Amino acid sequence: MRMKYKKEMFVTIIVILLYIGMIVLNILQFPNILMGVLVGIIFIVCSSIVVLKVEKQMNDNYHKNQKCYENLDLFRYLFSIVIMILHLRPFLNTSYSLDLFFNNIVGRICVPFFFLVSGYFVAKKERQNKEYIKKYVKGMLPLYLTWSILYIPIILLYGSSYIPTIISYIQQIPIPIWLLIPLIILFSPVLLLLILLYSGTYYHLWYFPALMLSLLVLRWWKKRWKIQYLLIISFVLLLFGATETYYGILPHSFQHILSYYFKFFFTTRNFLFFGLFYVTLGYHIGQKKDLFVPYSFLKLIICVVLLIGETLFLQTTERLNSNIILSCFPLTYYFFLCLLYSNRIFQWRGKYSLRGLSKYYYLIHPGVIYFWLWVLKVIHFESEQNLIYGWINIGIVLILTHILSIVCLKYQHKLKIPI
Repeated sequence: MRMKYKKEMFVTIIVILLYIGMIVLNILQFPNILMGVLVGIIFIVCSSIVVLKVEKQMNDNYHKNQKCYENLDLFRYLFSIVIMILHLRPFLNTSYSLDLFFNNIVGRICVPFFFLVSGYFVAKKERQNKEYIKKYVKGMLPLYLTWSILYIPIILLYGSSYIPTIISYIQQIPIPIWLLIPLIILFSPVLLLLILLYSGTYYHLWYFPALMLSLLVLRWWKKRWKIQYLLIISFVLLLFGATETYYGILPHSFQHILSYYFKFFFTTRNFLFFGLFYVTLGYHIGQKKDLFVPYSFLKLIICVVLLIGETLFLQTTERLNSNIILSCFPLTYYFFLCLLYSNRIFQWRGKYSLRGLSKYYYLIHPGVIYFWLWVLKVIHFESEQNLIYGWINIGIVLILTHILSIVCLKYQHKLKIPI
């Protein structure tokens, strides 16, 4: 086993040297050739040492059957902060690079990671309770409905500015106004149900119906057929969901067909075309006894480079949105495995768990963002497109979100409502 591992380390070194060497030669440009060669060698050596050390650590933990779930909680917490920054977009008018980094690179990994981790732990819990999915969805439903109601005042305040747009949209519908209004009133309960099942009452709440519906489909499917088949079908559906990201490179005939879908549903960011695949993937991983994949960290590095390259390419094409980026699929998978088999990255000693904080960060931050932007508007604050104000906005929103999350965690058992 030891000789075999030494051979694997040697192969890993060769692959890393060739791969990173190509990156250095093709991307890094220096006016001084000697300086470029020196930097390239240092970069290659340091990267090789880091990768080999991590790979050996993961290999040792695998043979000890040692998994680190704390790393998953840590990155759920960190990714909840990234999503907060993505929704705040503090660098939109000040730094193209930072806005691209948070909005279209790191920010696109977060939700797939959440879905995958949820599916993984559901599979593990199901070993003790075969009806765990049903119990999990029942527990999540009151939470989702409660926060949907809590965000209604913000929706009414925020939505008032869109009334002229809504009226102009209604006027385009080829139905007489005297008939349209009664129809809207008559079908308003159905419309409300569709909103709750499709997008949520506020923009970030779509995640909860997507997760619940994905789990219910998964529960129904696994009683009849193999999970592997659902994984294939859900991946095909994910490819359709990605059409809003890759819209500009699709044939015009296909764009025309897609236009009918987007006229009614606006986005593919839902359980069917997004959540189902990642939840099923996580569940499938959780069912497997042997999760370890050799060279996961090396493959993760390659996937990161692919994601950056794909994102830069997409900036040159027409997009309807960037919710689904295909390179996030392998990246999320290898990132999950690396976290699971690495040593504990950080020891959290806070009173409240990172898992609980990340949940409330996600639930609360849009309300905090709305409040803070309203305050800036009231005091007529002008940032003058200064980069430092972007970081200040992040700090203030994060502090306020953290305080409110602590309050929710402290009183969630004392209050009757499921916050």
